[in-house]
Amino acid sequence: MLQNSHKNYTITGKQILTRENSEENTKNYWYTITEKLRKKIPSQFFSVFFSEIQEVTIENNQLILAAKDKRVINHIKKRYLNEIKEAAQEIISDNIDIIFDTDYTNQKTNENQKKKYKFSNLENNDNLSDRAKKHQANSAYPKYIALNPNYTFERFIKGPSNEHALVAAEEAAKTPKNFHNPLYLFGGVGLGKTHLLMAIGNYISEHLPYLNVQYIPAEIFQSDLIEAMISKSLPHFREKYRNVDVLMFDDIQFIKQRAEYTQEEIFHTFNYLYQNKKQIIISADRPPQHLSHLTDRLLNRFQSGLMVDIKPPNLETRMAILKKKSDELNLDISEEVRSYISMRIKTHIRGLEAALIKLKFVSDIERKPIDLKLAKHILKDLPNENSSHEVSIDEIFKILLKTYHVDEDEIKSSSRVERVALTRHVGMYLTKKLLPTMSLSSIAAVFGRTDHTTVIHADKKIHELINNDESFNIQINELLEELQF
Repeated sequence: MLQNSHKNYTITGKQILTRENSEENTKNYWYTITEKLRKKIPSQFFSVFFSEIQEVTIENNQLILAAKDKRVINHIKKRYLNEIKEAAQEIISDNIDIIFDTDYTNQKTNENQKKKYKFSNLENNDNLSDRAKKHQANSAYPKYIALNPNYTFERFIKGPSNEHALVAAEEAAKTPKNFHNPLYLFGGVGLGKTHLLMAIGNYISEHLPYLNVQYIPAEIFQSDLIEAMISKSLPHFREKYRNVDVLMFDDIQFIKQRAEYTQEEIFHTFNYLYQNKKQIIISADRPPQHLSHLTDRLLNRFQSGLMVDIKPPNLETRMAILKKKSDELNLDISEEVRSYISMRIKTHIRGLEAALIKLKFVSDIERKPIDLKLAKHILKDLPNENSSHEVSIDEIFKILLKTYHVDEDEIKSSSRVERVALTRHVGMYLTKKLLPTMSLSSIAAVFGRTDHTTVIHADKKIHELINNDESFNIQINELLEELQF
């Protein structure tokens, strides 16, 4: 156990640290150092490894750090010692050195504090048998994410916005080894992607029970991988995710930008399953080409199969969803009330469900039947998606700059560079669509043109691109949504 020195000692000649104030100063220094390191080290590793480090003291130009798990120290010394030293020299002293003390025991540690050492149950892992390691690996991270039995194909409301995705999901469930591989479903939040993935899993579990199905959200996969790396159980981790017949990967967009090891593991898992003719199903909130934080080779794999999008439900589908959900909740509401909710909430199904749940709660508490007046009162605080604020020209130019990195002067210039011309055309299209009372001549003038026919040409050009390029269509819809709400 380390003993703090009773003598005064100097750091860089700028500050005198004594036994009485060294502990507090050390904490301040270590906090500043970790904040610098946080910007350099991938977040998935920083949150795991550096949370285990405990600052001890600064003594004789040495920053002494401790951790209860020697494997954590060994990993940090191997991978991040230089980064820590550089940050410490910048913050504390040019001559500071980093010392790790594995024998240090904090006098203030009690049984509750010990819980913070995340992997204390993996002590002496190197001496365990392979069977014991596998048991620890399975208990260290979730072995199975249960499928929600309520998510079935029968309970999924079909409409023009999602019928292609529903057909694709049903086919993947019925013939998982002979369908398009991978199946990539994408769409906005709350449109039913997770429902379809779990419906596939539930169908296979019922009709093809001999097949091994694994549903996993991206964030859980990432945390599982980190746990497996620390517990030295990667072979068992890989067995878990590769010894399956159907792998359903939900919300792939949540894989972090600097999670290189996670992306590499997904890539190799994908290849292994694909080569062994196992079904892979992926969901995301956008098409692969818009997941710019993922590696190109991973995106190429995602785009190699069938990609199907799910759009926001139309009015008829929203009404059908409300009818189905209200029946399930034993909630008696009129078509007039359903119509009101459908007009208030347009873009996501979860919002429709939330509105019904709130109506039922208030109706039960106050013992009142739900009519239009009560519905308007109860739901008055919900966002009104039917109303949008008046868009200004300045807002349009700002979003053009943010999206295409072309400033206002370039847009108004005579430049015919393709990037500038496209930005100008998009700007005219957005202005014409969002400011319908503005004359074509006025729009032309705003964009540095004298002839109103340039606006007609721009509008025609953008419509052609929207009809022929799905990714461009998505981008334009995102711009319209951002400007309107």
